[in-house]
Amino acid sequence: MRIGTEIRALMVCVLGVLLLSVLQTRAAREAKGTRDTESADYAASKVLKRGGELLELGERERGVKMLKTVIEQNPKSSIRFKAYLALGRHYLELRENANAVEQLRYLANLKQGDEELDGEELDMFLEGLYLTGVAYFNSRQFGAAFSALRKITGGYPNTVWANQAYYYIGMSHFAQEHWSKAINNLNLVGTFIDTESPEVEYMEAGHRFYVKIIDGDLPVLKYLGKHVEVVVKATSGDSEIVVCTPQVGRDDVFVGSVRTDVGKGAPGDHLLHLVGGDTIETTYRDDSTRMGEKNVPRVNRVKVTSSGALAFTRGTYGVAAVSAFVGQPFFLRLRDIDLDTTDGKDTIKVHVTSTYLQGEDEALPELTVDIEKILEEDGEGQKKVVRDEIALLLTEDGEHSGVFVGTSRLGTAENDKEVKKSDSILNCTVGDTIVAMYRDELTIRGEGLVEVRDELAVLGEMDARPRADQDVVFEATVRARKEIVEAEAYLEIARIFQSMGLKKGAGEKSDQGLDKVKFAIQTQTAIPTGLREKAFSIKWNLYLAQDDFSMAMATCRAFSHLYPESPLVDNALMGIGRIFLKKKEYEDAIEVFRQVVNMPNAHSSAEAQFLIAETTELMIEDGKKQDAAISAYKLCATRFPDSEFAGPSLAKIVDYHIQTGDYAEAEELLMEIFLDYQDEEFLDRMLLKWVLVAFDRGDFKKAHEKCRQLMFEYPGSVYASKAQEQLPKIEAKLGIEKPRDN
Repeated sequence: MRIGTEIRALMVCVLGVLLLSVLQTRAAREAKGTRDTESADYAASKVLKRGGELLELGERERGVKMLKTVIEQNPKSSIRFKAYLALGRHYLELRENANAVEQLRYLANLKQGDEELDGEELDMFLEGLYLTGVAYFNSRQFGAAFSALRKITGGYPNTVWANQAYYYIGMSHFAQEHWSKAINNLNLVGTFIDTESPEVEYMEAGHRFYVKIIDGDLPVLKYLGKHVEVVVKATSGDSEIVVCTPQVGRDDVFVGSVRTDVGKGAPGDHLLHLVGGDTIETTYRDDSTRMGEKNVPRVNRVKVTSSGALAFTRGTYGVAAVSAFVGQPFFLRLRDIDLDTTDGKDTIKVHVTSTYLQGEDEALPELTVDIEKILEEDGEGQKKVVRDEIALLLTEDGEHSGVFVGTSRLGTAENDKEVKKSDSILNCTVGDTIVAMYRDELTIRGEGLVEVRDELAVLGEMDARPRADQDVVFEATVRARKEIVEAEAYLEIARIFQSMGLKKGAGEKSDQGLDKVKFAIQTQTAIPTGLREKAFSIKWNLYLAQDDFSMAMATCRAFSHLYPESPLVDNALMGIGRIFLKKKEYEDAIEVFRQVVNMPNAHSSAEAQFLIAETTELMIEDGKKQDAAISAYKLCATRFPDSEFAGPSLAKIVDYHIQTGDYAEAEELLMEIFLDYQDEEFLDRMLLKWVLVAFDRGDFKKAHEKCRQLMFEYPGSVYASKAQEQLPKIEAKLGIEKPRDN
């Protein structure tokens, strides 16, 4: 027995040793794997860093190759996401937007399922979404930009990336001329401040100042009817109490705002006055913290800044100047309240130069400015060179206005004489350009020199003596530019007359404008192509202003024939199509719009397809063309899903399905619209349609939900009042009793 026991004990011992050996081997392998992974990540990080350095040095090909090597050799390591992000930034900087999107889309893989990201991974994920939105914005694919940027504002509203996302959402609406949505979204820029960020935040003086409060106690305060207030105070002395209201869709987030103005003012006038160097201190008193503390002040500080704006003006300093004249004064205005540093009238010097185009074989004058920064290559082998320079002293226009003004005179420069650089007169000749430049040290982007400049063409020479040739300019390019500017002025006046119904006045001003563009179009002298194209554009618009459709179409056709590769060609064709549409020649209009759709690089393709559908709809006779119109709308939504016309096209299709009683298809399309086109203006109308569709389908719960959503999100809409009328019928179907009055 003892022998057997000893044998069993020995076997157990051997097994224990074997098991220990296996565990030690596994641990050794895991440790080795960890060391190998860490070693590989370290090596990859060195390559990643070197690739980034090469891109900064302009070694783009080598830098891109190194970053792609990191991705190829580390297919499972998280370091590859840094390489994708670096490539995305690089391509975006080069405006290669499609390549940027191709790289940035891989950053979406950082988020797996419902897993919440944090730290560096979250920051990379959000930056990837943001840069994707910017790339789509640059490509004018606003629908796709909305999709990427709304993922940030919707899922991560309390981040600095949301601030920047709101800016591009607003600018996308601005580009599409959706003014109210642009204002609403741009107003949200900067409403969140990351309190953990070590960077100083800035706000632009003169803009509305916004405050956002996030506090779990806010719903209770709202229920109790208590006001949520913050005190905003400028270091120069002014202060205001701002009452905050709940943000739409959030009861734990309150938002408030106050208008700001430049200057000094008194507290309590609902206007926060600011001067140069101010800091705004915002104080919110937390009624109850997690630690049980009462009335705890929460303070945030924002530095006030002003981005400089420089402009040549007329003598009143109020209206921008159109041109300058030799022998006459010029006027300059600079707005930058950062320069308002005292209670008196402050001053600032602005550098002003006169420049001209010079051949490469001509000598350069000796000047005190940095010639390398002034020279700019011209499209025809010429260089822009400084002729003369002055330092113009601008004086503040009133105390604490932040507006600085000054004036000087343009002298006549003679080719065989050297200009005098020590005086206050800026010498030039006809055809020169005068350039004012100011270096802004503090803008909304923070500290750092930013060059602010404005330019003005010297078009002629004016004096008090009557001269028959006073307004004649003989140099072809200068004359073309001058007469195009004058033609544009006549066009604007003609449009004003046309809008007022004064056809005779519109016709007379159009004829004067047409006379001005003749030279740029007909001259045999070589002038820049852009000038001739612009002259054509003005010409057909002048014909439109006097309702001469046949001549406008002839001008468009001539332009399209002469410049088939010009980006203005599709505009010309769209002009012809609209003329046919206005004349109710629908078949001809559709044919022209179809040409635009089939152009490979046309910017107006989506609009042209939408107009094809609308025009086809206008041709409906006894329902014969309705199916063709719906097919055209479907093609617009399918072929141009990221355009501003995709949503309206789907809305038309929804109307069609409702008319034909196909409610299931209508509801499916409504779901698609609210998922993919949440920034469209017609969503209130679509919500009402959803209410009616759900009601007709017997889905009274859905009808009630959409009715409430419409009334809550669009309280001022005419469709909200219609929803209010429908609500009692829906609640009756659901058995919801109206509360009785006590």
